[in-house]
Amino acid sequence: MRRESIESRLKELDEIIQELSKHKDLSSEALKRDLSQRWIIERGMIAGASIVFDVSDHILSEEFGYYSESYEESLSGLFDKGVISEELYGQIRGLGGFRNILIHRYTGIDPDIVFENFHRGLKVFPRFAREVLAWVEIG
Repeated sequence: MRRESIESRLKELDEIIQELSKHKDLSSEALKRDLSQRWIIERGMIAGASIVFDVSDHILSEEFGYYSESYEESLSGLFDKGVISEELYGQIRGLGGFRNILIHRYTGIDPDIVFENFHRGLKVFPRFAREVLAWVEIG
């Protein structure tokens, strides 16, 4: 496994978190009214989720010879292999479905769901990075 590759991707994730954090005080109503703000949040969440899944797939394939067939399977694989905690797994589950909604605009995008997942992402993305880095240090 290439540690540098993981660290580089997690540095990118940190940059995304920093950028998204600039909008943390945005209210749900403001998000509904301001399409430009919503697009910023949506794009940041897509980018963050993409890194989470890139890192997940890299670890699973390189360390465990495991190739997941879905985003959610990647997350459960990290939990099953002891890379992420049960608590984090419970918090991050569903990220694949949310990412797909954003990418494919399944039945439109509900701003309330974007708002909820945005605030969850501000907590979950940093925790994901910490737990993966801690796992890398042990391994």
